[in-house]
Amino acid sequence: MSKRHRPGVSAASVLRHVEEVVVATSGEDTFEIVFAVAAARIAVAREMPLRRAIAEAVRRHPVLDVDPVADASDALLARVDDLLASALQDESTLDAVFESLVPRVAKSDKGQFFTPRHVVDFVVRMLAPAKRECVVDPACGSGAFLSHARAAGARAHGCDVDPRAVRVARLLALAAGADPRTVQRADGLRDAELPAADVVATNPPFAGRAPAEGFDVARLVRTPERDVLFLERALGLLRPGGRLGIVLPYNKASGAAFAALRRWLVERARVLAIVGLPRETFLPHTSQRTFVLFAQKRERVLELAAASPDERTMLVVSERAGKDTGGEPVFRSDGDLDHDLDDVAAELRPFLDAEGFA
Repeated sequence: MSKRHRPGVSAASVLRHVEEVVVATSGEDTFEIVFAVAAARIAVAREMPLRRAIAEAVRRHPVLDVDPVADASDALLARVDDLLASALQDESTLDAVFESLVPRVAKSDKGQFFTPRHVVDFVVRMLAPAKRECVVDPACGSGAFLSHARAAGARAHGCDVDPRAVRVARLLALAAGADPRTVQRADGLRDAELPAADVVATNPPFAGRAPAEGFDVARLVRTPERDVLFLERALGLLRPGGRLGIVLPYNKASGAAFAALRRWLVERARVLAIVGLPRETFLPHTSQRTFVLFAQKRERVLELAAASPDERTMLVVSERAGKDTGGEPVFRSDGDLDHDLDDVAAELRPFLDAEGFA
């Protein structure tokens, strides 16, 4: 598993080189050039002449909305093609390259940030989706949780409101042999038509408000932020017995203002584990403290007093994020990111297995 943590280095290098080439030789949109080249090589053919391959991607896969990048020179496209060659062989690297290209300002406004791939890997490993299980992410961004779920053999569906993020998620679905239409451009809180899920894995937007009419949690939290609404939405998507892994702000686990929300949650889901993440996890975008909640939807809503006294919850704190206080990656001597989620997983997995969380 640890090798999955390495692509971030090469992804950063690939992106830096691509941006340098594009800026130095043209005024073109880096995202559209990278997307067009990647779509041509993933969705069409590696051996086909690049211009023709891009045109074929436009024709064959309208759902990807590939820009033909007609104003980009052949030399520029060939250089980007060469730089992307290694990334196209590794879905995790390609995923990280695209995630970094999705506009940072737009993501900051939404309170939604790049989820480090070792965190995504950890969450999906703990959820352990089985082959043919349905995994849903109602705020999928560029589709990292979906990609990891597919790698485990699961069916994956998601949606997001950001058009570029959706295009990337669709291309990554196509790269994995899945139908790109399993990723919708829609509001995951209201408009998306998502299937009933065996597993929900998500890192929803934290900041900002959304209309809360029709949400039960609006009774419990004054002017609930979107992460609270997504928590209810995630539980609503799950089948009874379904498994949830969701990244949330720390105050949802500890703040007095959210005590009623926690009671509401425990009545509807068995809380198996809370894993605190280091403050550096989402740097340089935000230093907000977060945690991962692992829970299992109950067969029916219980009064809190009716919950079994034998129910146990494991509380774990991760102490190494693989980043320094400036958000730069920190590596061990073997070249892997210096994080401790593998150690956390080694402690948590046996507990989850013993509690039937799979």
